[in-house]
Amino acid sequence: MKVECVSITDAKSGEAIEKNSWLTVGKTYQVLSVFMSDNDPVEYRLISDDGRTPGMYKAIQFKVVSGVLPSNWIANYEAEAYFELAPKTWAEPGFWGNYFDGDPDAIKQFEAEKEVIAKLDS
Repeated sequence: MKVECVSITDAKSGEAIEKNSWLTVGKTYQVLSVFMSDNDPVEYRLISDDGRTPGMYKAIQFKVVSGVLPSNWIANYEAEAYFELAPKTWAEPGFWGNYFDGDPDAIKQFEAEKEVIAKLDS
């Protein structure tokens, strides 16, 4: 699944901007996962403009340019809590904490799943 950034709002001023340190309007991004919680908007996990950081961004900022879903995604759901489409290893409790703490196994799992997703539209 690929999306194009169509809007960015400056967090301080509330004004529309073309670029921030994470995203650029008009740029296409590979969606790594989709997350929805009960009271929050849908979010996409994408690699930010720094080329390495996976971040969560509101889906309303994007339009879908390719709706093809990766073969390594699973649906993960907990009633009255969240729904997620992501690689199974990423949906395991504690994965993202381990990843951002620099755990070598989590980083290796992230890179392997990211490669599967990247091959989708190449």
